Amino acid sequence: MVKTGMVRKNGSHSGRLKEDRLSKEDWCDAGLVILGQTGPGGLRIDQVCKAMNVTKGSFYWHFQDRQDFLDNLFAYWRGRETTGLIRHVEERYARPEDRIWHVVEFVTLGDYDIASEVAMRQWSQSEEAVRAGLTEVDAERLNFFARQFAAIGFTPEEARMRAISIYSVTLSCGYMFTGETHEALEQRIRASLGLLLARP
Repeated sequence: MVKTGMVRKNGSHSGRLKEDRLSKEDWCDAGLVILGQTGPGGLRIDQVCKAMNVTKGSFYWHFQDRQDFLDNLFAYWRGRETTGLIRHVEERYARPEDRIWHVVEFVTLGDYDIASEVAMRQWSQSEEAVRAGLTEVDAERLNFFARQFAAIGFTPEEARMRAISIYSVTLSCGYMFTGETHEALEQRIRASLGLLLARP
């Protein structure tokens, strides 16, 4: 994360990595890159090993089988893009308005991995476990936003409505091609958030 101090790996690996140096996180980083590029169909053991330039023995050192890898991949993605991000802004920023903005800013203007987000949602159309997991992710994100709006002073219903609105604005930026400059996008998002923060 550039804007809020989180660290992002690019998922690339040059040369042959020593297999005993690879961590489970390294495998998940590579898996998310492949998922974002090819979709879930590309998450075959042989293809992931080829991308990592290692043997299957290294894979089985960390994972029992492909399903175990997929389960760990989703948990890693959720921790990185949701739970970890929320924890970071809640620890770093005291004002709820700042917490909302820095999450929105990271996802829309920072280096958020939108490719993995899109691929996860496509994957959920054919995989019940992923759909259930994404339902929990959406609930976790919405609850975060709702808590911040409630802390500002909105009623639970008002906070919930505003949480859904800002979450919709935030995610839609990764799906639309508006032709906006970085500056224009930031101005629009700030204006949208300003409307939601204004008292009736």
